[in-house]
Amino acid sequence: MQLNLRCVLIVLLYLVTLGGAYAQDRTITGRVTSSDDNQPIPGASVVVRGTTRGTTTDATGTFRIQATRGQTLRVSFIGTTTQDVVVGNADVLNVTLKQEANALNEVVVTALGIKQEKRALGYSVQEVNGSELAQTQRENFLNALNGRVAGAMITPTSGNPGASTSIMLRGISSIGGNNQPLFVVDGLPISNNTFNQGALVSDSPNRNNDYQNRAADINPNDIESITILKGPEASALYGIDAASGAIVITTKKGTTGKGRITYDNAFRMEDAYRFPKFQTTFGPGDNGTFTTPTRLYFGPRYPSDIPMYDNIGNFFRTGFTQRHNLSLEGGTDKTTYRLSTAYTDQTGVIPVTQFKRLSVRLTGSTKISDKLEATGTLNYINTNNIKAGKGNGSTLLGLLFWPVTDNAQDYLNNDGTRRRLNPNSDAQDIDNPFFDINKNQNSDRNNRILGNVSLGYDAAPWLNLRGMVGVDVYSTIGNLLFHPQSNRAFSQRGSIENFTEVNEQFNGQFLATAKKQFGKISTQFLLGSALEDRRNNVDAVRGEQFYEPDFNGINNTPPTTQRAKNTLTRRRLLGVFGQLTLNYGDLIYLNVTGRNDWTSTLPIENRSFFYPSVSTSFVLTELPGLQGGKVLSFAKLRASFAEVGKDAPAYQTQSNLAAQVTTGGGLAYGVFGGNPFLRPERTRSYEVGADVRLFNGRLTADVAYFNRSAIDQISAPRLSYGTGFILQYINSGTIESRGVELQLGGNPVRSGNFNWDVLANFTRNNSTVKSLPADQPEFYIADTWLFSNVRNSLFVGQPATTFGGFDYVRNNNGDILINPTTGYPIKTTNFVNIGDRNPLFMIGLTNTFRYKNWNLSALLDIRRGGDVYNANELYLYSVGLSTRTLDRETPRVVQGVLRDGLENSANPTVNTIQVTPITRNDFYNTAFVESDFIEKGINWVRLRDVTLRYTLPQTMLSRQKLIKNASVFFTGTDLFLLTNYTGADPAVNGLNASTGGSGAAGFDYGTIAVPRGLSFGIQVSL
Repeated sequence: MQLNLRCVLIVLLYLVTLGGAYAQDRTITGRVTSSDDNQPIPGASVVVRGTTRGTTTDATGTFRIQATRGQTLRVSFIGTTTQDVVVGNADVLNVTLKQEANALNEVVVTALGIKQEKRALGYSVQEVNGSELAQTQRENFLNALNGRVAGAMITPTSGNPGASTSIMLRGISSIGGNNQPLFVVDGLPISNNTFNQGALVSDSPNRNNDYQNRAADINPNDIESITILKGPEASALYGIDAASGAIVITTKKGTTGKGRITYDNAFRMEDAYRFPKFQTTFGPGDNGTFTTPTRLYFGPRYPSDIPMYDNIGNFFRTGFTQRHNLSLEGGTDKTTYRLSTAYTDQTGVIPVTQFKRLSVRLTGSTKISDKLEATGTLNYINTNNIKAGKGNGSTLLGLLFWPVTDNAQDYLNNDGTRRRLNPNSDAQDIDNPFFDINKNQNSDRNNRILGNVSLGYDAAPWLNLRGMVGVDVYSTIGNLLFHPQSNRAFSQRGSIENFTEVNEQFNGQFLATAKKQFGKISTQFLLGSALEDRRNNVDAVRGEQFYEPDFNGINNTPPTTQRAKNTLTRRRLLGVFGQLTLNYGDLIYLNVTGRNDWTSTLPIENRSFFYPSVSTSFVLTELPGLQGGKVLSFAKLRASFAEVGKDAPAYQTQSNLAAQVTTGGGLAYGVFGGNPFLRPERTRSYEVGADVRLFNGRLTADVAYFNRSAIDQISAPRLSYGTGFILQYINSGTIESRGVELQLGGNPVRSGNFNWDVLANFTRNNSTVKSLPADQPEFYIADTWLFSNVRNSLFVGQPATTFGGFDYVRNNNGDILINPTTGYPIKTTNFVNIGDRNPLFMIGLTNTFRYKNWNLSALLDIRRGGDVYNANELYLYSVGLSTRTLDRETPRVVQGVLRDGLENSANPTVNTIQVTPITRNDFYNTAFVESDFIEKGINWVRLRDVTLRYTLPQTMLSRQKLIKNASVFFTGTDLFLLTNYTGADPAVNGLNASTGGSGAAGFDYGTIAVPRGLSFGIQVSL
């Protein structure tokens, strides 16, 4: 590995040093206007032909670029004819672009980094400019994508620094496997793993701790653009890892000219302002009387004169984040370079929590000869994260439970030991939130290197050969400590768990691309191969019974309590693929692909499998009579079909032995039974759509309908214990997904000083379970069993995003059945469908206003429907803190009929049993029905982000020679939320992003809501 990294570094340094000699560059300025109304065109592309140097025009249509005499500037904009202008002696070049109604020359990056005209694509893709993401000032760029991409469901796991984020494109395709897309950076895949706590000695579920998803390591300011390939049609060439789509990231490269320095910063303040509601009327006790010790709030009313403390307000702080980005770029016509550094320091709204990231990235490219070109990138990232727990036992639940009559800030005795609510009953006490964050420790740090080198050779005018190799290596060191006086480790007298994860991913690709023209038919044929090797190693150790209560180290525990665990995973994938593209007169496009993969995780006889795709595009405006229309500028129809495979987790074809961590050790069969007959999971999908542009592109619409079926699902249902195993991966189960996506764009106002752009996306999709493994009545994700009897369950014929839980038992007429002894409702003893998390539809609405040098952009995120499990409310309800329990003194009769044998007769016995809850606590803490805490049809309107930017005019900057461009900005994130949800925030995830299936989006339990933030900063170019 060290040799590979040295080779990458040597090549990069070579590329940079080739740029030592500079041509006689000078600064060319100018203004781009429209021939129709002589108004400026903001966002027009200005590129020096034959180089990678380029820029875009600002809000006034003005551009500035480095070029030499004799070079050609290519100026382009959507819906206009591209203009080439030769640089002469003049330093000012003004360009007028003519509208071209029948052109759609946008180029997007698709699979394998191939650049294609958007008009040629037979499937839906969406591109997001990197500057849009960077200006949100979010640390995780996936959160910045939220609301900007049709068909994307993006859910952050909490509002803590360094929290992970999950993303799914077009819903669920795998019952229990990975549904997140493949991440590709500059043509090669990278890891987006989130650490799974199953590798720890404690084998913990992924409920109470979080680890950042590794794609979030990428510095948003290094991103040039992101292309979202939403389905197998668009990503079939990437193979099995792209069965759920792909996120293709193109990073910024150097531009030719004298070295240019760019610096920007951002300073953000954050405020946690949305919390679950709780009652402060009744105090601790049982059945209306004060009792101690107790963990219930069913006691008498608080006296009116008793002092109360705002423990929540006293606990949370104002979060503060500072970000600094510095880049240097330049080069010659043959060689360019870009060096960027970024530093982020974030302190969260929970005291002690912190996230730091340092990123250093070097990119270079050079033309070694007229036919040979080399590019390379090396990126080092270091992150440090100090975290707070979530879920059961979290600081949020501790704050809600802590008595308002006690000052939680006073958490230590005079001798430094923990102050307890109930000194004589450790078992009945809970962790004081201040004690928890200051004495229990939870952190991880990560070091990562991303590198790739690419060589391109023009073997003939019609043939290009390209080879790429890449490496993605990171190590994570984690530490989780529970103090001996903490309730979480009181019986163990303290516990510590450390782990070291090393992940290595090596990728190689070779592509041969041939292009030929035969009259009106242009052809392109691509042939390639790919090799991927993944290695993951986790070493974990756990110890208990601390010698010294405040010392953090495994040596602080007796060797007899220490247990170690090693988890090794190896996977190798080899693929060959081909693509044929035909273009008939820019009217009809046909694209056919095929790929065959060999994977190491399947049995030998099933490890090789082939899958195809075909797509077509028909450009209607190339037909005679439709060309040059003043209203219909462009229109095309498209259709596609694809199939893609997916392999199994490693080491599931044979039963394997696992080390035992109990006293005596040894080896025994693990939880999973092997299956030597596993075969690939298959996903088949088709899509139809249309792309229409009116009035020279001022009004656009893109609509897509997709239907996807995932068959032969690889999932692990439970076995009969008589087999000697608990779970086994098998091929069984089918999920069908379908949906509609709509993207609308408009330019309602375009004048000399004012411009208004609108971009909207609409998503409606759903997934249905057609069959389940081994004909089970229910399949569930065990980690989602967070609190009480609600979990992520799948039932045949139902949506793939349902809540499984306990519901009321009813008679044939639908009446609730009542226990004739207690007067309480009877609930089911098996899990049934009690809700669906999938929204009816989602809308993202972006408005951008430009007035002279001012720019205002705002994104609204709108969601209609979808259910949320308010487990926080159920917890508060069961302990007497919910506002729903304030009527506890009021007698009531539960509406229903008695289960007395007459419930299904013509005259069932109506319930008349009166219950007064204040004298019967079990009405709240045992007689509840989980389905009552599934909040139905949750809607929201959320201001995701808003940015106001002012660019200093050139007339002001021209008075000095140091600063070439400068701007200041203010950005707000998550400033307001309008919702009918009674909890804190319905955009929640009860687990971290490592969980498969549909995860725990919509489970609200012990999770801090995303805080609102306000940022300000500057950006300057020298």
